[in-house]
Amino acid sequence: MGRGLVRGAVVATLATALAACGGSGGSGGGGQGDAKELTFWMYQDRTPQAGQVIEKVRQDFEQANPGVTVKIVKIPKDDYNTKLGSAVAGKSTPDAGILDQPLVSKYALDGTIKEVPAGLIDEADYYKGALDTNRAGGKLYGLPQDQTTVALFYNKKLVPAPPKTWDDLKRISAQVHAADANVAGMNVPKGDGYGAWMFPGVVHGAGGEMVDDAGKKVLFDQQPAVEALQLWVDLQQSSPRKITDSDKPFENGLAAMTISGPWDVPTIREQFPDLDFGVAPLPYKSEPAGNIGGEDSVVFSAGPNADLAWKWLAFLAGAEHNGAVADAFGGFPVHLKAQVVAGGPEQAAFLDQLKVAHARPAVPQWIQVNDEIIAPAIESALTGKATPQQALSDAAGKTRSLLGWNG
Repeated sequence: MGRGLVRGAVVATLATALAACGGSGGSGGGGQGDAKELTFWMYQDRTPQAGQVIEKVRQDFEQANPGVTVKIVKIPKDDYNTKLGSAVAGKSTPDAGILDQPLVSKYALDGTIKEVPAGLIDEADYYKGALDTNRAGGKLYGLPQDQTTVALFYNKKLVPAPPKTWDDLKRISAQVHAADANVAGMNVPKGDGYGAWMFPGVVHGAGGEMVDDAGKKVLFDQQPAVEALQLWVDLQQSSPRKITDSDKPFENGLAAMTISGPWDVPTIREQFPDLDFGVAPLPYKSEPAGNIGGEDSVVFSAGPNADLAWKWLAFLAGAEHNGAVADAFGGFPVHLKAQVVAGGPEQAAFLDQLKVAHARPAVPQWIQVNDEIIAPAIESALTGKATPQQALSDAAGKTRSLLGWNG
């Protein structure tokens, strides 16, 4: 993100509060003379500086909990889920670990991870979208550690003021393309896994939901989702794919707007220094909304030190440390009072977007639904093979069959 890393300081009051979280059970030791080793799995460090931050937080936790040793196991991100799956199958999981958001519901509903103990945190201290990524069946099964999202990137030369609503977006896109037929107004997302991940944020912006997981109902064939997909179809009139399928159309000045995340900001600044661009929250129809990504942390049911593990996760996600921890993971803080690591002018837009971000459905098969059902439905509509209603009705039917839902 092009943001420097900082380290949170431990204060006595936080240490005291966290000590109270562990309870008095034998598995949650950590007092003087009660030596415990806690094992925590996480992704391999993004940078050496990120590793230094995690190491400092580990040392602070051990100092606050005499007799406790935190063993951190770092695994390449591409290998992480495979190794974790093997550990789950072999009943050799660590005490706690990082978990990609869509996997929380899967592991929660099959008993692999534990429910968050009552009183561990004050839920009001956290971004709602980030905290909701840990819910399954109405219960909380983990703590968020960092979060990220997407927003609207716009070329200031072509778009002096970013659109706030869908109508603004369509109008500005049309104006750009009318002024120069070789420039697209908007780099419309494609029907792939990435586009399908972004799509719910647009649906929420029309006041809709993708599913009602508690009621076991699929909702993305209803009006808000159909209108969201129709928006993308309509935008293609001023954003022909013969332009947007070119290499880096936004960066090369061939598309006036695009949707992306904070990870692209430093790359654009470095590789396209002459591009004067800004970042704004996503345009919406009826209410500001967006999607969310990032990492959660969970306690595994088979681990021997559950109480101590929860103390460690709360330490990472607490106000004093979460700013630095989240930045080390590559995202923004999840605790509302955590210090945000200073960034560029685009940072405000992402933080505003995260305030209205919605978690993905708490459905164990959601990754499959996203990649194999919703993505091709979006592409079908964008390429004119089906209307948005037809595409989403067909996708909703396939999803109901996959999930065994009648609604």
